[in-house]
Amino acid sequence: MTPADGAPRAVAIAAALGCWVVTIALLLAIPALVIAEGTDMAALTPLGSGLWWATAAVLTLQSGALLGTRAAPRTVLLVLTALTLGLGALAPGAAYTLSHLPVVVAVFLAVPRRTWPQLRGVLALTALAVSLGIVLNGLRSGISTWPGVLGEALVQGTGVVGLPALIALALASLHATREAQRKELAALTREREALEREREALGRAAASEERAAMARELHDIAAHHLSGIALVAAAADRQIDTDPEAAHVSVRQVRSQTRAVLEDIRRVVGLLRGGERAERSVENLATIPALIRSRAEAGLPVRLEPHAPADGREPGEGLGPLAQLVAYRMVQESLTNAAEHAPSAECLVTVDDTAREQLVITVRNEGPTADRAPRRTDSGGFGLIGMRERTTLIGGHLEHGPTADGGWRVQLSIPRDLTGARAGAGVRAGAGAGAGAIDAAGEAAAAAQEDLR
Repeated sequence: MTPADGAPRAVAIAAALGCWVVTIALLLAIPALVIAEGTDMAALTPLGSGLWWATAAVLTLQSGALLGTRAAPRTVLLVLTALTLGLGALAPGAAYTLSHLPVVVAVFLAVPRRTWPQLRGVLALTALAVSLGIVLNGLRSGISTWPGVLGEALVQGTGVVGLPALIALALASLHATREAQRKELAALTREREALEREREALGRAAASEERAAMARELHDIAAHHLSGIALVAAAADRQIDTDPEAAHVSVRQVRSQTRAVLEDIRRVVGLLRGGERAERSVENLATIPALIRSRAEAGLPVRLEPHAPADGREPGEGLGPLAQLVAYRMVQESLTNAAEHAPSAECLVTVDDTAREQLVITVRNEGPTADRAPRRTDSGGFGLIGMRERTTLIGGHLEHGPTADGGWRVQLSIPRDLTGARAGAGVRAGAGAGAGAIDAAGEAAAAAQEDLR
């Protein structure tokens, strides 16, 4: 027997034992009750007589039959019906009513275990047998006469079967309702736990994405400035003996670049802290000339070649702030890589704004010269990974790879959103101002290169 079967089995044993104890106790107490009420002694079954023992045997059999109610409720009801009807034919008088108690218990236990269509015939037969037994017992024992015995039989037959059936159905319905509520509560609990787990997973994913974005930002800032510092420091090292004044200028540039990188890192950390003021200018197409100029001043031989629109469009039309930031970062990272791997090679940044469908930015550097071998780092290519991730974010297309002369080429194509171009008038105005400064930036870059040489 499994633990799940243990509780119902214990209930059946308790019901059978309790019913037997109560019925036998009442059978022993009936003589005292009859004498106390002054009822006709003809209704009394003599204690120890054969009829008394037959009544006790029937009550014992009925109580024992209750043990099978859980497994075969209809069979138990039929057995109890036959025993009740047989005891009514023996006519034990007042003791006959004790046989109704096992029937009441059996009906109460059977109704929740079977459907109404399965039990209605057996219940009707049980009620009929109880009523017929009452008629037989009343007439044969002499304690009832026609027609009073018919009314008594009808009332008791209906009550013995109908009342416990109704109570059992009500309790079963209440239990089913509570069970449904319990299951619903358990389902809601599981759903809430699943939502909590999903929310935690989304939070972890968002935090991971934020960390990755911040890592890219810090990488771009540090690599941009530190590569420039390395170039200026190398120039200062060559100029110390031959041109001390130029070496002093280079050292001042190193100090300026160091302050700039510290300031940018402070701003990023301020964004992380959240509660501190962390204003930061937005990089876009308009700030690319300043980027080129700063890299040229740091010693990187770089020039800018713009291709403005010829159909009257404003520069950068159809490109939102995010797309312009991606373009700026692409140029910044490409120049950083060029300074790291081919510091003496000529670099060309081309901003092609002529096509209506897209803006194309190309950064190309020649191969390293013989006197300046490329430096290798263990960076693992995170700069290119960051560029690819940003390009995917705006739906652009990124190409990169070596050129025929041993150099490197990176090209970014950004699709335009011309339907929302008018909504970005403020951004385009900034881009136009930047385009107006491109030529000046190119001249400044060339002048800076001549100074460093």
